Amino acid sequence: MIDRRTELGHWIGRLETILISRGVLREDGELAIQVGSRFPKDVEDALDGFIENPIELMGLLKICRHARDGRPLSPAVLMAAHLMTREVLQAFEDSEAAGDFSA
Repeated sequence: MIDRRTELGHWIGRLETILISRGVLREDGELAIQVGSRFPKDVEDALDGFIENPIELMGLLKICRHARDGRPLSPAVLMAAHLMTREVLQAFEDSEAAGDFSA
């Protein structure tokens, strides 16, 4: 059986690293861009259809951090965060493979 919490713990680190390198997050894990603003073009293109704005991104990151830290989450929320995070990471990997940006 998949340990979704453990996977999310690994994935959140990878996702945060990607977002820091793209100028979306600061080193402390907070947004480096204004909450009401848009993502940089390469990030927006990669996330198209998954995450529409920085507020949604921060919500996903918060849930993933809660999972990593062992805080209580319902099975449905844990499963949804697991699926969404996997898809977002895949979108970044696909964009990198297509040459849209490099990690």
